[in-house]
Amino acid sequence: MAKPRLTIATMVLAALAGCGGTPSPASRVPASNEVSGWTLAGWPTVVDNDTALYNQIDGGAPKYMDRGWKSSVYATYQQGDSIVEVAVHDMGTPDNAQSLFEFDLPVSRVQINNLPSAVVDLGLPNAYAAEAVVGQYCIEVSIDDRSDAALDDVQRFVVATMNRCG
Repeated sequence: MAKPRLTIATMVLAALAGCGGTPSPASRVPASNEVSGWTLAGWPTVVDNDTALYNQIDGGAPKYMDRGWKSSVYATYQQGDSIVEVAVHDMGTPDNAQSLFEFDLPVSRVQINNLPSAVVDLGLPNAYAAEAVVGQYCIEVSIDDRSDAALDDVQRFVVATMNRCG
């Protein structure tokens, strides 16, 4: 009887899907084209120790670590010249995630789909940033564009990511 062969594609899909009942951190971010027209620009980056978090966000780590941070996954998406950045932070507990969400809640904001746990920051002059919380996960999405299309894209990324974290 022939032995089954695992292809690289099969192994990558298994890793992204999360085998063994526990989803991988990379499975928390949308797949290429899950948000129509946006493709991953490289592999998602998983960060699971304090040093790596400091290196990833250049000085912003205490805000997360002080609230129970466990790990994060970062992904960059591209459509033409536009880029969307997505970060999902596992804060360990829903209370920790809510604490981070409330700490970062922008003054000038609009809710996404009438969800109080998902907002877009309207106070940035040349960009949109959004934040959401689902269970123990905090989601951050940003785009360096201030158009109506960019606002729509940011909201679609937040909803797609919330669905993966819920």
